Amino acid sequence: MRLKLTLLLILSSLCLSGCSLVARKSAIEINSYPVAKVFLDGKEVGMTPYKNRSLLPVEVEVKLVTNDKQWSKKIKLQNNISTVIDWEFGEKNESSGGYILYLEKTGDKNKAGIMVNTTPAKGTIVIDNEIKGLSPIRIADIGEGDKHLALSFPNHKTIDIFMKSVLQYQLVVDAVLPEENLVIEKDEEKTEDLDLTTENALTVKVKIKDTETGWLRVREASTSAAKEVGRVYPGEFYPVIEEGVDWYKIDLGNEKSGWISASYGEKNE
Repeated sequence: MRLKLTLLLILSSLCLSGCSLVARKSAIEINSYPVAKVFLDGKEVGMTPYKNRSLLPVEVEVKLVTNDKQWSKKIKLQNNISTVIDWEFGEKNESSGGYILYLEKTGDKNKAGIMVNTTPAKGTIVIDNEIKGLSPIRIADIGEGDKHLALSFPNHKTIDIFMKSVLQYQLVVDAVLPEENLVIEKDEEKTEDLDLTTENALTVKVKIKDTETGWLRVREASTSAAKEVGRVYPGEFYPVIEEGVDWYKIDLGNEKSGWISASYGEKNE
């Protein structure tokens, strides 16, 4: 997230070196934005980013403190596994969020699975650009190797995680999707009485089509790499300001505008 709408994480190794049945060690890696003090079971141990590979596989209370905000949660550390925590503090509790990620052994030598839980529930789960369903969800096999997990929910920031799946294990992801302040106020008179005036009758409008996520990103420029400036929803109508190749620039009201993919807009001339 990092004040952008995505959060990137690459796990080069989740198992600690020398994963034996004799050694009983756990690791933890904690990142936050902004930088925060780290407390384990009430003891201050450092600042984020924080790493510790010499912990016992027991339940610990993790607390992050920054300025006037704090977050805490009890976490059961797994034997010979690194637990990753990534948290972003927003202006209020509802706009704060992040995730906890670790591996859990399944014993199936031919499968690499995943289990995902999100708050709010019924978040959309996308793995390598393929929609897998709504949370909570467990998938027995997503294949071994590098994976891209995207978690989304209407009016919340999307969390993107780049991770590595491992045979005989399932990835466990517990995520809190932060609310965002990009909700566009609707002009009820425009949407309900489109043809009451000559001006409305002459204005070319676009109707937002159904989407996989229940909403559509509005971007600053006519490219999917451009910054998101808002979101619109299926069934809504917006005046077209300009047309590009496969893109419409629409009037969002309140002196705001942005570009949407033409594949999700039905023009009404």
